[in-house]
Amino acid sequence: MSELRNILEESVARVFAEQVTNEFLSSVEETGWPQELWDTISELGIPQVLVDETRGGMSGTWADAYVVVRRCGYCCLPLPVPEAILAGWLAERASIGLPAGAAGILPHAVPASNISGDTLTAQISRVPWGRDADYFIGITTAQELVLVARDGVDITGEENLGQDPRDTVTFNQTPVVQRAPINLPADSIRWLCALLRSAQIAGASSRCLEIGVQYVGEREQFGRTLSRFQAIQHQLAVMAGSLATVEAMAASAFRTMDIHGIATDGRDAKFEIAAAKCRASDAVEPITRIGHQVHGAIGFTYEYGLHFLTRRLWAWRAEFGGSGEWAEYLGHIATQQGGDDIWGYITN
Repeated sequence: MSELRNILEESVARVFAEQVTNEFLSSVEETGWPQELWDTISELGIPQVLVDETRGGMSGTWADAYVVVRRCGYCCLPLPVPEAILAGWLAERASIGLPAGAAGILPHAVPASNISGDTLTAQISRVPWGRDADYFIGITTAQELVLVARDGVDITGEENLGQDPRDTVTFNQTPVVQRAPINLPADSIRWLCALLRSAQIAGASSRCLEIGVQYVGEREQFGRTLSRFQAIQHQLAVMAGSLATVEAMAASAFRTMDIHGIATDGRDAKFEIAAAKCRASDAVEPITRIGHQVHGAIGFTYEYGLHFLTRRLWAWRAEFGGSGEWAEYLGHIATQQGGDDIWGYITN
């Protein structure tokens, strides 16, 4: 592990552990955007992990970013830090500077025909934390990165199952502040957000397993701890096996981004991203089911807090494509390559 990765993992784990408690998550559901925590994270430069040092970033790799995004899932961080990391990387690729504040990532390709002069007219749904964004960033069908102002934007508030904002944003001749060519497919943001969600699922699943193991080691039934029962041991082993596959595939997809990136044609990281999101989405069901089963009734109470993890896992499994969609893509690649070439494709 690189020195930067070690530093990131330790600092992010410390800050999140100190501040992102069950009480904090409960209060955010009532009050909304936690500005103080966002300011702390911004001051540490965490959203700039993929930005070059000459632009005030860390010059990190996607493998470095993985430990941050995973920890965001582990702690159920109610802030768009993964999306901010992506926004910084996109701006770096297009050689544009981002203003201060939170970026609203537009998850769908923006039709180039909807841009008239220097204004955008469009309605885009499921924008993470759209209501709290200071500006919006997206990729057009003409392969341009656009930075759109917040002024004059209508927000229809919606939430996912984890009660994190997923808003519908309506642009009505909203000023396009910056635009620049970017050598990425128009749907790149959707692919990269799927990559981010696979890492967040890995982190939250890891925390579910930890909580479960701790609980069964403390809870006694019939004169012995639950961890002594073979049925409980078997269930936790299934949970751990599912987690291991998610961790391995998500980490591999992030590493492949450093090697191949996202391209308009040819070999890139899409195969690994699809595999990671497909497996992560599939694994949510056994991980959340077993996580609640080993706790019994207490696991379903609001006060216990397991639900902060499992509700977000159920939301993330469907965001940016569920397992069926990504499995179809993988099947298409397999038939395209054929039985003789698919192994070489995977290992390339």
